[in-house]
Amino acid sequence: MWATLDFEASGLSDQSYPIEVGYSLPDGSGESLLINPLSSSDVWHYWDDYAESHIHHLSRREIEIKGEQVVEVCQHLNKVLGKFEFVFCDSQWDLFWLGRLYHAAHMRPSFTLTEVGHWLLHENGIERASFQLALEAQGPTKHRAMDDAHQIRLAISQLVD
Repeated sequence: MWATLDFEASGLSDQSYPIEVGYSLPDGSGESLLINPLSSSDVWHYWDDYAESHIHHLSRREIEIKGEQVVEVCQHLNKVLGKFEFVFCDSQWDLFWLGRLYHAAHMRPSFTLTEVGHWLLHENGIERASFQLALEAQGPTKHRAMDDAHQIRLAISQLVD
C-alpha cells in the first residue's frame, strides 16, 4: 500500500519553503493543507512573485490567514501517512520541502518520502520517462498540492497495477 504527496512552495530556490501540502491515498481520497509561514520556527521570507502569479496562484497573505500551523501540519501528515509502506513524490524538491517543514516543526516524519522515479526504476525496471508520459496523459498539472498528488498516484497506478 502506498500514497502520494506533493508540495507547492514559495518558489524554486534554496530559500523557498512549503506553502501547501497535499496527498492522495489508495482509495482516491486526499487532502490539501495550506501552511502558515509565520508559524515556522525558522525564518521563512523568500517569496517568488512569478510562482504566485503563474504557478500556484496562492498569495502570501492568503496562506498567512488560511494556513495551518507548521506543527499541526506535521502531526496531521504523520497520523495519515505513517501507516503506508511507501509515500511517493515526483520531485527532489518535494524531499527538500518535506525536510524544511519538519525541521521548522522540530519533528521527524513517521513515513519515508521516496522520489517515484528512483523507486520505479529500482523496484520495477520502469524508466522515469515512462512515468513522465503517464503523468502527462493525466492532463496539465493544476499546481495545487492535492490535485497534483492525485495525478501522481494515477500515473503510478497505470504503470504498476
